Amino acid sequence: MKLEVEGGENLKKFLTIGCLMLLAALNLYGFMAVPAYAFPTIHEPYSLVKGVLWGQPETVDPAFCYDTASGELIFNVYETLLFYDEECVDKFMFQLAINWTWENITGSISPEGLPWFYRYTFRIRSGVSFYDIEGHVYPLSPEDVEYSFERAMVYDAYPAWMFYTPLLNATGADDLVKYGPQFNLSTPEGVINVGKAIDHAVESNDTHVWFNFVYPGIYPPFLRILCQPWSSILSKTWINEYVRGTLGRKDWSGDWGDYTEWINYHKLEQSPLDYPYPIMCGTGPYILDTLSDLDRYWKVVRNRNYWRGWPADFPVNGPSKPAGWVETFKVTWEYDLETLKTKFLNGEIDICDVCRDVYCNPGIRRYYPLLPLEISDSVFFVMNVSLTTPYMKVYPPGEFHEDGIPSDFFGNLDWGIHVRKGFAYAFNYSRFIQEAYGGEAIQPSTAIIPGLPYWDPTIKGYYCNLTKAAQEFQQVPDLWDTGFTMTIIYPAGAVPRDIAARIFKENIEGLNPKFHINLLELVWSDYLKALDNHWLALFEAGWLPDFPDPHNFAYNFYHSEGVFPKFQGYKNATMDALVEEGVKYPDGLERSLIYMEIQKLAVDDCPSVPLAQRIISHYERDWVVDWYYNPAYPGIYAYVLWKWYYVPHALKDITPAHPICDHLPYDVNYDGIVDGRDISKVARAFASYPGPPVHPRWCYRADVNNDRVCDGKDLSLVCRYFGKTSTPWQPPPPPPQPP
Repeated sequence: MKLEVEGGENLKKFLTIGCLMLLAALNLYGFMAVPAYAFPTIHEPYSLVKGVLWGQPETVDPAFCYDTASGELIFNVYETLLFYDEECVDKFMFQLAINWTWENITGSISPEGLPWFYRYTFRIRSGVSFYDIEGHVYPLSPEDVEYSFERAMVYDAYPAWMFYTPLLNATGADDLVKYGPQFNLSTPEGVINVGKAIDHAVESNDTHVWFNFVYPGIYPPFLRILCQPWSSILSKTWINEYVRGTLGRKDWSGDWGDYTEWINYHKLEQSPLDYPYPIMCGTGPYILDTLSDLDRYWKVVRNRNYWRGWPADFPVNGPSKPAGWVETFKVTWEYDLETLKTKFLNGEIDICDVCRDVYCNPGIRRYYPLLPLEISDSVFFVMNVSLTTPYMKVYPPGEFHEDGIPSDFFGNLDWGIHVRKGFAYAFNYSRFIQEAYGGEAIQPSTAIIPGLPYWDPTIKGYYCNLTKAAQEFQQVPDLWDTGFTMTIIYPAGAVPRDIAARIFKENIEGLNPKFHINLLELVWSDYLKALDNHWLALFEAGWLPDFPDPHNFAYNFYHSEGVFPKFQGYKNATMDALVEEGVKYPDGLERSLIYMEIQKLAVDDCPSVPLAQRIISHYERDWVVDWYYNPAYPGIYAYVLWKWYYVPHALKDITPAHPICDHLPYDVNYDGIVDGRDISKVARAFASYPGPPVHPRWCYRADVNNDRVCDGKDLSLVCRYFGKTSTPWQPPPPPPQPP
């Protein structure tokens, strides 16, 4: 069934269908009272606790943040110019910006002589302030935005390349020397010119901030980068008055002066906001209260003056928006697995993502299946194996012997493609997914995976076919008759890599008695050394993206300057050109066509083969309300969550032991009554799904039975409890006043 509900006759059809389903549901279930069931008392109803086995943040400084544990803390305290819209990674809502535009300024030249091509301009929200636990309050200004990005580029820590790439078409400050010796940081002139380049890359006035691109394209990933924790905005005044002034810490002031002083802060190993103890001052919904390495937890408290107000003003799905909030959010990594399970079942922990074997217990809700934006495992072929590798016998290019491989085994321009495809067809992907991930994974066709914009489901990748594998190997001169011996090396303790290596060995050796695969396990440091020196014939790795855009995958998997192709020695001029073209156009049809070609070429040329993309679950107590899944979030975003029981929780006489627990509120819009508005909301979302890609009518609240699709089951369940009411959520009492 397909419903179109924009208005007119379609709306009448939708209402008619909803009423018919309501009558059917009432007839099926009976409009009767449901025996009451005493659900457990909500533990600390105004505090949210997440338990993890590991999760200590590396930093509280956005300019140094490059891990999800830090990102989870930062995006609850700080804010960015843009923010992702619910579960979408390609739709944005305004946060500290209230609008943005881009313009083509090709022909413009920066004061230090660099060409400018595009400019993004953002109008900054007024009436917003920064807060910290010490009680400091500082108003937000466009100057703070300019300072935050320039500070990140001055420090040039791990995430800074994401700003340098579009703004200066470089990987970091040191890379600007490619524009000429006048940018050489080892000279006084170079320090001045690089400082000027950073300063002029981001500019502001009383109302706006604009970013000038040296990159010769519009670079659409920039909008997604702006949503990430490392793009969070800090207060320049707080840094200067409190961090530098009161505390006396060494932080960059943001004043360029004669462009010589900034170099003293370049490449600092540790953020001044982390040592000797962490400090934060953000515009976000929460304020840092505690981060204790000794006690192994961090806690944030509600910012009562938060500019958006309480409860959250988003997400807003039709008549529905959040109805409550939590006063504190705590993440703890102090417990072992068994203790974590016990506390989760007891209700002392509200969210616990590592307890997959307890989700059928009463009071536990599971969200499944969830598809993260990551490639859990992929195999990469090395195009030119070093002749000096200590791990196998390697012969000169094109020279086959049964006891070794030629150095160009995978990379020969005439027949290397057949060796790569032979290995690709010889791998049993379904067996690998079952043994390595218990069946909870999918096999993506290319590095442009489901969940990314421009993923093309019509592109088919490789599959296990030993006949095709043999045919590919037989197209290589001398290989089938001579044979080969190769060693597959993997890191110690990496169970999925071990399983993959054994599958290759079993299947390839089974094709021909002259084919030999040896296996070797190395400690991580030795494995990295072998990777750097091209001592491996193939290697396995996963990828967690920096931002949810296909460019981050395409570049690092297929472009000759990407992370993995550098280790492989892979270069395809056509692929390089396509990857570079993919970020020259705005989102739309032109980009879509380019990434379709990239995916086709990735299969045809077979430089690497993705093996698995995990399927994950989210586990929470059934009193947690309004969690939704955005794969770009680094963790829990507490602002939109609260704790409460809604209809029919208090009406059920049992808690169903069900793989996908149906404990989501059937009061879809949280107004205290199940009525026609709830039925309407589910009907409007009928036949929608969270993707990939996200369906335009998808509404996670309408998926009341939590099976990741809005259908007749959801509508029937809402109809079943038509007319039932619950006590509306009440805000917590104000804190006691100091004497």
